[in-house]
Amino acid sequence: MTALADRGSGLAWLDGLTGYERTGRLTRPSTAATRALVRDLGDPQRNYRVLHVTGTNGKGSTAFAASALLRHAGLRVGTYSSPHLVSVGERVLVDGRPSDRLDEALRHVAVAARRCGVRPSWFEALTAAALWCFAAERVEVAVVEVGMLGRWDATNVVDGAVAVVTNVDLDHTDVAGPTRAHIAAEKAGIVRPGATLVLGERDPALRAIFEARRPGTTLVAGQDLVVRHRTTTDSTVDLCTPRSHHTGLEIAAAGRHGCENALLALGATEALLAAPLPRAVVRSALAEPGPPGRAEFLGGDPVLVLDVAHNPAGAAALRVALAEHGPPGPRTVVCALLGERSPADFLAALGVGEGDTVVAATLFGTRALPPEAVADAARELGARALFGGPPLDALALAERETGPGGMVLCTGSFQLVGPVREAGTGPGARR
Repeated sequence: MTALADRGSGLAWLDGLTGYERTGRLTRPSTAATRALVRDLGDPQRNYRVLHVTGTNGKGSTAFAASALLRHAGLRVGTYSSPHLVSVGERVLVDGRPSDRLDEALRHVAVAARRCGVRPSWFEALTAAALWCFAAERVEVAVVEVGMLGRWDATNVVDGAVAVVTNVDLDHTDVAGPTRAHIAAEKAGIVRPGATLVLGERDPALRAIFEARRPGTTLVAGQDLVVRHRTTTDSTVDLCTPRSHHTGLEIAAAGRHGCENALLALGATEALLAAPLPRAVVRSALAEPGPPGRAEFLGGDPVLVLDVAHNPAGAAALRVALAEHGPPGPRTVVCALLGERSPADFLAALGVGEGDTVVAATLFGTRALPPEAVADAARELGARALFGGPPLDALALAERETGPGGMVLCTGSFQLVGPVREAGTGPGARR
């Protein structure tokens, strides 16, 4: 371990790895490498209970809400999520804060990889490190968000006592097949026999795919888990689960999808604890801000809104949230997408059309979609299209073009929202 002993060397080793997140190419759809790593590390994931979360959209918000509920209930909680906006440390949290043992964990993973003869991907290595961190930090529960789909995702080395599926929509069809049924089959791979399944997907045609995994109990949104009396004026809602009924809750997350994600988190945490959560715990936890970059209003004039929606289903949910909570003035959309996305489908789902301005931002990297494709799609929808350059230049142009009383929306990719958020929340920023 001497070559890896210097402080910072774990993160440096991680930076030398590659994988789907960086190349957009999936070379090894298997959990074998991650299983080898955690086995060598002593199977740290067996030291705590796990709540495992997947879904096409909303899984990050659901994971954060579940973590907040468990923390406010008095438990020590690890949270593993992806992608990050600014720093990799955002992905590995203990009690809501980045673990200070991540570099140490990565050094252990590097040694394990050498002993096993495994060359892990970037995400496989980070997943193993997160699971080691949680054991080292003595968490009681880990909320683990799937990176992609489920069945062969690196996180699927855990055995979740509760599995949450937020929804199923067409995404990652290049690796999972062309239909929603194919996507559902991949996501169902995280459901362990006898576990509790919390199913946010409401299509009855897909439910059998999940039930075939033989969960012990299934809680279905709209049946066992219900949102009632939601108001858009003051963001209050009633959340009903088999174990509790909470009225007049104020939910920090914007839009109907924010309330539904909170409901799934509530149902999942109560299932994990096999008990209802007290009203005070639920109120304080769900009033906490969710993960950054999800329908996040940063204020200013024009108002700056950030959202990491990156597929048509996410864009459609964002459209509804903005209709309820966004300012009525002119709108400028700063957009950048990755190469596997359809800009026409994304912008149409967002409701882009006549009267809108779209600033196509430039991302750098092998997965980035050329800004010309975004601009062409915007023009086809009747919007005005401009080229903005890198994210912060695109933001500055959008703010000049919009003026007072309007809204600038940055969306389409974590790689766009991350630097914009970092600049927008730093010293002297609009907050």
